[in-house]
Amino acid sequence: MFAQDVGLRDLFDSWRRASRGKVPSRNQLAFDIRWSSGLLALQDELRAGTWSPRPSTCFIATRPKAREIHAPAFADRVVHHWLVPHLEALWEPRFIHDSYANRKGKGSHAAVRRLQAFVRQVDSGQGGGYYLQLDVHNFFNSIHRGTLYGLLKPVMARGGVSEAARRATHALLRHPLQAGVRCRATPEEQAQVPPHKRLANAPTGCGLPIGNLSSQFFANVYLDVLDQFVKHELKVKRYIRYVDDFVIVHQDREQLAAWRDQIERFLGAKLRLSLKAEQKIRPLADGIDFLGYVVRPTHTMARRRVVSHAKKAFAAWERAHVKTGRIRATPAALRAVQATAASYAGHLRHANAYRLKAALHRRFRWLQFVARQRHLHHRLEGRLIEIPVHEHA
Repeated sequence: MFAQDVGLRDLFDSWRRASRGKVPSRNQLAFDIRWSSGLLALQDELRAGTWSPRPSTCFIATRPKAREIHAPAFADRVVHHWLVPHLEALWEPRFIHDSYANRKGKGSHAAVRRLQAFVRQVDSGQGGGYYLQLDVHNFFNSIHRGTLYGLLKPVMARGGVSEAARRATHALLRHPLQAGVRCRATPEEQAQVPPHKRLANAPTGCGLPIGNLSSQFFANVYLDVLDQFVKHELKVKRYIRYVDDFVIVHQDREQLAAWRDQIERFLGAKLRLSLKAEQKIRPLADGIDFLGYVVRPTHTMARRRVVSHAKKAFAAWERAHVKTGRIRATPAALRAVQATAASYAGHLRHANAYRLKAALHRRFRWLQFVARQRHLHHRLEGRLIEIPVHEHA
């Protein structure tokens, strides 16, 4: 399954995957102009074992919480897309069924559906049962890279991973996290991130940069140790995890409290992790706030914060572009709000939100027209388009 050499065709496919669905950055455009020589250079580096991560770019994302995002150089993204599939092929059969983050065929919506199935199994229409919801404190900055490599190394050796892939994995985990990082954030934006959440302040030997494909995979490998402990030693039947947020559903509140204490001790002893102070053991009837939804035995609702963000985004666009019953916007502005509306519509599609969607369309009558506009010609770019809202509401 694993080539002992670094194939140029394999790197070419990785370049195409790294480019897919992304707005090209200057870094990517520079690589794309000379893609053949760039791929040959990467092939030489990986074969010789001299590849090392290049300086990344750090910016601040503010939703749902302020956090640092470290965007790797595009050449490194190509390497990540080359390396991770080789490692995934080894680890995917080892992962438990109910780990849902960053895995093919899984995802947040599948996780919410699975959680509601667990809730209904325990509730059974009788109004009983409880849930335990836990979250790892400062997860990505607390991952100990030496421990992580200790988990990866024997599996790579037994699985026949090429020497080039093993060296690239080691290079990723030994590389100084802050070496040459370019920060594209204002001091005000940086101040929104708490000091303990900054990668530069991670304990020695700890931390993975958020925003890397490799970090997402490594996070699953690291917490697979917890998954195996919960499923095979604690014998928990209804357990689900998405990154570092995990939920257990059970009939007995005392059993959940006992499992919580065992999990907390295990995380500290085996993975050098700790749980957040907020630990929930509550009745299922209260609803489980999970991945942007509130899961109840009878139905699933969109989280209030998601709905609030949607209303604020639409209201801001309306103030800027809807005047006296008419939309005045450029094609670019219309496409931007189309993307926002499609994103929220996709989220609400997985909830019992008929009344909420009807209320949004009553409040923002122009949404229905905007959603219908599929083709906005480039020749209109930069020009204002003016449409009476009432004609299309």
